[in-house]
Amino acid sequence: MFRLSAILSLVALPAFAEAPKVVVDIAPVHALVSQVMAGVGVPDLLLDQDTNPHSVQLRPSQARMLSDADLVVWVGPGLSPWLERALEGLDVTDQIVLMDHPATTLRPFVRPNPAEDEHGHEDGDHNAQDDHGHDEHGAEEHDEPAHDDHDHGDYDPHLWTSIDNARAWLPAFAEDLAARDPENAATYRANAESGVAGLDDLAARIEARLAPHQGTEIVTFHASWGYFADRFGIEIAGTVRPGDASTPSAAALAELRDIIADHGVKCAFAEPAFDPALLEAISGETGLRIGVLDPTGTLQEIGPGHYETTLMAAAGSIADCLESE
Repeated sequence: MFRLSAILSLVALPAFAEAPKVVVDIAPVHALVSQVMAGVGVPDLLLDQDTNPHSVQLRPSQARMLSDADLVVWVGPGLSPWLERALEGLDVTDQIVLMDHPATTLRPFVRPNPAEDEHGHEDGDHNAQDDHGHDEHGAEEHDEPAHDDHDHGDYDPHLWTSIDNARAWLPAFAEDLAARDPENAATYRANAESGVAGLDDLAARIEARLAPHQGTEIVTFHASWGYFADRFGIEIAGTVRPGDASTPSAAALAELRDIIADHGVKCAFAEPAFDPALLEAISGETGLRIGVLDPTGTLQEIGPGHYETTLMAAAGSIADCLESE
């Protein structure tokens, strides 16, 4: 089902005396919007880099940021259900919800390990896409604390790790901004075109870096790298956590150890936002080498270059671990 945000570019919108005030939820998507707005304005980043986007207590300053925005760009309730309620409570209707956007290709979630009764294996059908609509999004000013687990729904919300999605979003962002700000339409469109070329180059560099490792299996901390792995030929044998906030059962950990041994997995990857103790325990028992994968780029500088450095760092981390002895 199409949301208001998906059709904003089709209706007449007033010109802005200055650049539209745009708020973006997470740093990788903020980088893409920043590229399109370069030379016109700078979008605001809602979440600090060290914030887990799955569960957030909205600060008053963040609520004001959302209330003052002309446009909010966010991944969707599969990643941040609290933000859905916040936007509704603040009566923010001008949104681009990427999980609902027609330019987005979604990937289904499958269980990480069969022994776990949770969602989310990194394996899954590639390029699955349907209407994938939601009801009007929104949320209260203050959101709930973390749950014992976070249910993504049927689709993987870590969709920014797909370069193909990012490539499709840039012209979509440009058209939305051009409709809001016709004076700068040419700049937005030129920036998007340049950004697409940059993403094509980024994809080629990642392909070259990971080419020797096509079909190699790795273990990730949670199910956040499926899009990236599908695109670049890396296989995810399993994940440590079944969800973003859940602790794996003893049966799931035992099964993961068996997968690692049976498949000869050499590398597993922690994430900066999560305690690596479980992964270190598994590594001590299996001889796994441990790297770091950082899906929201908490270790990278915020700005237009953030998206590229985050994905190149991921490719380098995978290749370095697999190539080390």
